[in-house]
Amino acid sequence: MELQIRVKNYRGFEDSTPLIITIGKGFTALVGPNNAGKSSLLKMFYELRGLWSQLSNKDEFRELFRGNIRGLSPQGVNDQREIFCDSNTRDMEIDFTLLPESLGTEHVRVVNHIRMTAQRASLNYSVNYSCNPNFDPAKHQMRVFDESTLMDDSGQVRIDGRSMIDHFKKLVNGMYIGPFRNAISQASSSYFDISIGTEFINTWNQWKTGPNKGQNLAIERITEDIRNIFGFIKLEITATPDLKTLQVNVDGRPFKLGEHGAGLSQFIVVFASAAIRKPDYIFIDEPELSLHPSLQIDFLTSLASYAAEGVVFATHSIGLARSIGDRIFSLQKKGNGVICKPFEQTPNYAEFLGEMSFSSFKELGFERILLVEGVTDVKTIQQFLRLLNKDHKVVVLPLGGDQLAKGNVEVELGELARITSPGNIAALVDSERGSAGAAPIAARTLFEQSCKKLGFKVQLTQRRAIENYLSDRAIKEERGPSFKALGPYEALKASSNAWDKRESWRIARRMKWQELETTDIGEFLASL
Repeated sequence: MELQIRVKNYRGFEDSTPLIITIGKGFTALVGPNNAGKSSLLKMFYELRGLWSQLSNKDEFRELFRGNIRGLSPQGVNDQREIFCDSNTRDMEIDFTLLPESLGTEHVRVVNHIRMTAQRASLNYSVNYSCNPNFDPAKHQMRVFDESTLMDDSGQVRIDGRSMIDHFKKLVNGMYIGPFRNAISQASSSYFDISIGTEFINTWNQWKTGPNKGQNLAIERITEDIRNIFGFIKLEITATPDLKTLQVNVDGRPFKLGEHGAGLSQFIVVFASAAIRKPDYIFIDEPELSLHPSLQIDFLTSLASYAAEGVVFATHSIGLARSIGDRIFSLQKKGNGVICKPFEQTPNYAEFLGEMSFSSFKELGFERILLVEGVTDVKTIQQFLRLLNKDHKVVVLPLGGDQLAKGNVEVELGELARITSPGNIAALVDSERGSAGAAPIAARTLFEQSCKKLGFKVQLTQRRAIENYLSDRAIKEERGPSFKALGPYEALKASSNAWDKRESWRIARRMKWQELETTDIGEFLASL
């Protein structure tokens, strides 16, 4: 289930062009030029955390449902009215809608939509709740039935706010990461939701050397994630005796953290803060800062492994957004307002690779381009490539699903040959076979023919789809004992214990090479 948010008269988002985005599991990308409102939108999730907290409270749920007002107290601002749009004098409105909407019954009315209206003059706000089927709270006395349900005075009708309240709890447990991220700055102990300076150094030392085994293991995981991403053989990160900086030993050579670039520093600070906080959502501004393009996707996917729900990020890089975003929204200034719309565009691959700075990838030894079906597959296949130590040798690009994973696409795919030799390009897509010995669906067979005409190496999966290669062990380890592996030709959507496809990469992170090695995917990736 996703949460759609519509914003009017918050900072630069005036009501003549309300901003509408959707967040949920996976990655949500906000793309646009400077001063388009990306950072303001991300910061909203931090500044209005007090509002999310009240909307997730069972007692406040009853009081607000009955029409009572509350005070709006944004955090991290000098002037509480600065969060209101300054191009008009009207009140602020934020709408929240659950997608898809749940259907209620005569006796159980489900809250699918709420509207928060904040008065500019008084800084008070009220909330209007919409239920399915409709329910007029003014005609009933309501009491708390349980943590997320109200009961009317007759005892016959319940108002179920469970799903909406759960979403606000996840927003409360969000983590906002601003564009400045540096462990060795001693000017402050915190920067929004991350610790920096000596406070961070002290926390790292306590978690690494203290008596809590869980904290010790968390530091080991962070260190291993960073080692894998940077391709180090050995990595050890410890606090200096004076607790003023970190000592970093890379492949047997000691360095102070200040001797490394800002890229490594932000990995340590951000991963550690996320591991300590254990957020549901991570909201991060410009994750590409101080990072070579080859590390940006790795940084985001590794960071997302510390978030239970998803990552929302603002970026200037359309290539990064296209490569990893499950949802992409473009923001542009127009007059006094901001235009925000879904970014849905069939990729022009020459342009796409330019956006991703492919020439920079080649300079670092990237040898191949691998085309996969969609952005969810990009993240999953990257985890498989990591098992082969090829994640920094192969650039993985999405085909946009059925937009290009079909026949007669030689012109579109041929753009890649302008960038690199056809022999350096490969494609791996789902066959969608329904049974053993069955042929791939027609669109994939035609796609295979197109690739061969262009001289690309191509593999249609012997099993139905990439999800059918995830091992039972890895699935249980990530999702829990009630989940199990799919049959070779079982559709994920049809499974009785299906998971969200956008979460498949999390399972893939737990795979072992031995579980993939003898499969057709394993052999294909090993041959690249």
